[in-house]
Amino acid sequence: MTAQESARTAALTVVIAGVAWLLWQLREVMLVVGFSALLAFALDPIVTLIERVKTPLGHVRRGISAALVILAIVALGAWALLLALPHLTRELTNFVAGAPGSLEHLLASFRAFVISRGAGAWLGPLGGDDPLSAAELLRRFGGAILRTLGRSFGSLGHIVGLALTPILAFWLLAEREAVERSALEFIPEDGRGRVGQVITAIDRALRSYVRGQSIVCGTMGLLVGLALALLHVPVPALLGTLVAVAEIVPILGFWTASLAIVLAGWAASPELALWGWLAYLAINQATSLLITPRVMSRHMKLHPFVVLVSILAGGSLLGAAGAVLALPLAAATQSVVSEFAPRPEPARGHD
Repeated sequence: MTAQESARTAALTVVIAGVAWLLWQLREVMLVVGFSALLAFALDPIVTLIERVKTPLGHVRRGISAALVILAIVALGAWALLLALPHLTRELTNFVAGAPGSLEHLLASFRAFVISRGAGAWLGPLGGDDPLSAAELLRRFGGAILRTLGRSFGSLGHIVGLALTPILAFWLLAEREAVERSALEFIPEDGRGRVGQVITAIDRALRSYVRGQSIVCGTMGLLVGLALALLHVPVPALLGTLVAVAEIVPILGFWTASLAIVLAGWAASPELALWGWLAYLAINQATSLLITPRVMSRHMKLHPFVVLVSILAGGSLLGAAGAVLALPLAAATQSVVSEFAPRPEPARGHD
């Protein structure tokens, strides 16, 4: 390697390190952009379908189609929130009022059952001469939920980013080619071809991720909805839909769905709330260990081991948001590397 090539390699290394450092400093902005891109990829088939509709004035323009879809999503979310909020508040109030007594009854029955089977030593803090009370368990459970919510929505930046996500998704849907051209203006002309290849590889990976995640969410919502219906938990279809949506957000989605299932079941009886939550927990764990890695690896060409490690790494670095974006980022990285990796030359036959 010549001195000029060594200097060029060193300069490139410094530039890459600088870009990586800058992206890390702007990680909250990049999270918003990432969620906007995923939302745009998820809604793109609907926008394309509406765009093909023919009217007396011609086909629907893509900008209008994108605006209609985004407004419909926002309106649907606001309507569902306004519809569910009073009911949720009422159920939550009743739950808080009756939870300590009902939970104490459940704990007493559980302790008696375990001790009668000779397994009292396994109770840990729930057993012994001074077991944890129901009020203490509720306090710890509530504190865990509040800490999770605080980490997810505890700053003005998070709230602003959440509000900007539909707007950024609209621009990606309506003016995608214009956005790409504008971004490429920051790249030297001789490097735009390579950047275009990178964009194509990322596009392919994100589309695969959206397909795989849609299958996982649909499977999870269907299985939980059926299980809750068999247990006679109220509104199983609504809870199954909520579980499907919550599956997109690791950790926070799990606790949100858990709270909704417990509140719905508690309206009938504490035992039903417990069985409903245990059914959800079992299906969630089975799906996470057996279905998610296989479906994601099939659609994104990632081994199940890589899928699980990516989720753990993303969650460790950036919390729930990082766990959501870990898989599409891993798939995009793999797709880009495969795009530029040298391909083996075909074997030549013997003369």
